[in-house]
Amino acid sequence: MYVSFACRLALAAVMALAAVAKLRSPGVFAASLEGFDFIPARLRRPLAALVPATELLIALLLALPATVTAGFVLAALFCCGLTAVPILVLARGKKVKCACFGAGEVPMGGWHVARNSVLLAAAGLGAFVALRLGDGVPARAPGIVLAVVAAGVLTTLTVFVDDIAALFESPALAGNPGR
Repeated sequence: MYVSFACRLALAAVMALAAVAKLRSPGVFAASLEGFDFIPARLRRPLAALVPATELLIALLLALPATVTAGFVLAALFCCGLTAVPILVLARGKKVKCACFGAGEVPMGGWHVARNSVLLAAAGLGAFVALRLGDGVPARAPGIVLAVVAAGVLTTLTVFVDDIAALFESPALAGNPGR
């Protein structure tokens, strides 16, 4: 149950932060969708509103005890799409900036696939545990603290994946050989 609780907290936080970033600068997110040539142009504007609305819905479902399992299931379905997007971008050889958490300047890459796959795994694991053991809040303080810390680490790594990826990128690959 502690694993499910950690997944629940992390997913709720990530989805809420992503939604707030998109809603703070809706034009930035909408403009980023123009780079996705596999999304029909007529669907991009509705998608720019639908994505943050879905993220907020997932966060809300995960926050309410009666709807946690539904939140995990919706998060898993949503994360399937989120994982497919950078895979399609990479397969097509496109350079599309990731505006998942605001005005990102980093083009989508393998780190984005990994990030979204981890979120998908957290949603799947959380749903599995919630369906098997229930979706209540665990009762022992040490386990709760550990779940909160784990969720905080996962949330931080997820939100700052572009910055973390930059630490591992060589200056030559970044197009700045003089760095």
